Amino acid sequence: MTGGLKRNIIAGTVLFTAVFMIFILRFSNGVKNSKVILYPGPASLRDAGKNDRYPADESERNIALMHCTDTRLTVNNKDCYVYDTNVNHSRSWSSTYLPKLSRTPVACFDFAGTVKIRITVSERSIQHVTVRPLAYKIRPEIEADHHHVTFVIKKPDTYTVEFNNTPERALHIFANPIEKEIPPENNENIIYIGPGEWNKGTIHLKSGQSLYVAGGAVLHGTVKAEGVQNVKISGRGIIDGSLYSGWKGQTPYVPLEFNVCRNVTINGVLVLNANAWVCQGYEDDNMVIDGIKIISCRPNGDGITLQSCRNVEVKNCFVRSWDDSLVVKNYYRNSYDISFSHIQLWTDFAQSMEIGYETNKGKEKNSSIRKIRFCDITVLHSFHKPVLSIHNADDAAVRDITYRNITVEDCQTGSGDGKIMPYLIDFSIVRNSSWSSTKKRGTIQNVTVDGLSILSGRAAPSRIQGFDEAHTVSDVRISNLLILGKRCKNATDGKIAVDKKTTGTIHIQ
Repeated sequence: MTGGLKRNIIAGTVLFTAVFMIFILRFSNGVKNSKVILYPGPASLRDAGKNDRYPADESERNIALMHCTDTRLTVNNKDCYVYDTNVNHSRSWSSTYLPKLSRTPVACFDFAGTVKIRITVSERSIQHVTVRPLAYKIRPEIEADHHHVTFVIKKPDTYTVEFNNTPERALHIFANPIEKEIPPENNENIIYIGPGEWNKGTIHLKSGQSLYVAGGAVLHGTVKAEGVQNVKISGRGIIDGSLYSGWKGQTPYVPLEFNVCRNVTINGVLVLNANAWVCQGYEDDNMVIDGIKIISCRPNGDGITLQSCRNVEVKNCFVRSWDDSLVVKNYYRNSYDISFSHIQLWTDFAQSMEIGYETNKGKEKNSSIRKIRFCDITVLHSFHKPVLSIHNADDAAVRDITYRNITVEDCQTGSGDGKIMPYLIDFSIVRNSSWSSTKKRGTIQNVTVDGLSILSGRAAPSRIQGFDEAHTVSDVRISNLLILGKRCKNATDGKIAVDKKTTGTIHIQ
């Protein structure tokens, strides 16, 4: 670490100590008894200028995490630090692994009660504002100068603010609940990362260890655990991968990587700019992923990928990804009892909720993926490939799969090179030259889709097809399907193509 960076870290820590705020304010407009915790960012982060924000690949401009200068956020009239991070609006694969990257603002704070949000966008004239998720029914007020927006929030969650009907420069606000468990700094079993900017490379967790990344901390590096148990990552800080070049199919630096572990907890942290996929569980047992936030922008930037894991609960998360947002696969053992619930997704590229393609990468006997649940999930945008997908490209038995209460606020599947798979639902048994490992095919059985709604965008079609008469998709039940306000009670209404030769019972009501 350079002396300059050390000095900046010290300065950032001093600034944090001086400016860290916990305050209770009363407002006549109904914002009462609110508690807010703000985390000033490291003083060492550079200000993002106009030249940092134009779309370019990572060989053409600096993609480091920066301090945002064109978007200001106040919470109960107090300034909240805004970061400027990378996102990817391209919808086509880059054979060079160097797609054009754009930027977007991100802010984080904790609160309880009711708070007033005020956003200042100095370089744009605001004509229209959308605050997602739409279920909160937030009606922001645009001030007369068309550069300020105000609204009130009452529940800790992620709020995404879009200006003038475009996803570009959308502001992601991670409004967390008040943090309850802050560990001591001097515990020998806790790796404590305090406020400031840190370059730690790879942190290897041992059994019984915890990593805490405090609010106001930016940790450049990765966290890895192999063959250990009882480990935890928590905090309100950021794990950033922008100092690594893109993996280009060779060297991934996975920010959160857990291999053959037991009793793993990941809570609260924000992960930005991974050079490949972001959160990996591989042959893990008893894992809880709660309240993490992910924004990925580079090729193969899967959000949360669980490979041959068992007894996993993923909940209260936000994932914006440039590859599959949530994905379950099999490598050298079976996947069992995995639940995803109360999650927001923004899928810039690939699938939103994917099982496959690799369902038996290790060519194991009697391979299966079963008891997988996706419940109470909101997809803010789906830009590329299917929202709900099972792609059995090996010989596994995929069964007992549930999708319940899924809302797609904006369906744009089929954009870019996603036009080859422009589906809402795609349950298929396939042979794929890129991902298939076994010669024989498997089955898909006992799949429930109960409550799936497209609120806006396109009325995307769906597809259900097996491989042949012996390797089928069967016992699929689809109910409460609502597409652009229309209740769909049969395959024709829902634009669902069912291959009768390779499917069993398909019930749509």
